[in-house]
Order: sequence, then structure tokens, then C-alpha cells
Amino acid sequence: MPKTMSNPIFSQKIYFSNKPLVLTAEAASYKKEHTAANGYLCLHGAFPRNFRMAIDYLNGRGSIGAIIEDISPNALQVELHKLYEPIAAAGGVVEDEQGRILMMYRHGRWDLPKGKLDPGESLETCALREVQEETGLKEVSLRQPICNTYHVYQQNSHRLLKKTSWFAMSGDSKGRLFPQIEEGITDLRWVAQKDLGPLIFKSYEAVREVLSAAGYHW
Repeated sequence: MPKTMSNPIFSQKIYFSNKPLVLTAEAASYKKEHTAANGYLCLHGAFPRNFRMAIDYLNGRGSIGAIIEDISPNALQVELHKLYEPIAAAGGVVEDEQGRILMMYRHGRWDLPKGKLDPGESLETCALREVQEETGLKEVSLRQPICNTYHVYQQNSHRLLKKTSWFAMSGDSKGRLFPQIEEGITDLRWVAQKDLGPLIFKSYEAVREVLSAAGYHW
């Protein structure tokens, strides 16, 4: 008799000021797979007060992460979207002909090019456009999807949940790079995989997650 494939357990990681809030249908399984999560604050039930408690905790000093568990992924999403308006974005991990990765320095951290979708734009088109606008790179092509990341931030009075879809790309390092200064980008650099470590140390957790998902090591 053929084996039946079990459905993956729902989990979603959202970054609050570079700290993860994990929404999951089964906290024990998530902790088993991600041992660092054993130190997270764990709350049970997709209740508004649990979201408030988790966010207050993440905003505090010394916190490392939080988990909210509920058997209903939909209930977790509903409560999250009451607090933060979902918006879509896309970005790219660009590799040149030597296998180097294009990194950018923005607002004091090393980052990857990304940005919000324009009306009617596809994720793929957005990812290519943002890479070209933020780096000045002309010769760039799409390869395959990598993963999605989530983070929250406040823009004026709006609290936003940004879902960024990441794509692997190929780029031509012979072209001149132009950092988009108005977006806070002050440096652009092609970085060999063996040299990623020091830059990753001065990066975001989400960037590390994307590079790891893309198969890079440091």
C-alpha cells in the first residue's frame, strides 16, 4: 500500500525589529525542529491579548522570540491582519558569473534589494525592477523562487505586514553599479560566498534566512 504524504504543520515567522514571532499550529513540533525556539515566550490561542503580550515582549530588552500556537492557522492570520495591514513586496539574490552575491549597505546594515509591488505588477516583474532601481544593474535575469519572508513596520500611522517573495537571479558584474541614495543605500558590493560571514553579522535575520534558503553558507 503506498505511503500517504502528511500535510506540513503550519508555521509562519514574522520579524518584529529583527526578532521572530512564530505563528504555528503545533509549538512542540516547531521547537523540536528549531531548537533556538525553546527559549521563546510561548502563548496558546489566537487571542488579541496574546498578540499584544507577544508584541510587548518582543519590543522589550533581552527578548529573543515568541510563539503563538493555535490549531487554526486561519484564526492566527485573522488576528495578525487586524493589527497589521498585509502588503506584498519582492526582491532578489543576484549572483554574478563568478558566483558572488550582490549585497547592499542600507541604514547601517547589509541587505538585499527588494521593494513593494506597484499596482498590477507581478512578483517577478517587481523583483527585477527593484534590483535594477536599487543597484543600477542593467543585465539581470530571473532564475527561480527561493522563499518568502515577513516583517512588520510602521509607516506614518499605518502598521504594515510586508510579505517579501525572494527570487534567485543572475547578473553581469561588468556593469557599473549605482546605489539608490534616496532609498538609503550607500554601498554596493559583489561578495564571494567565503567572505559573507562579516557582512552577515551586520545584517538582518531575514537576510540570513533568505541566503540560507538559497543554499549559501558562511
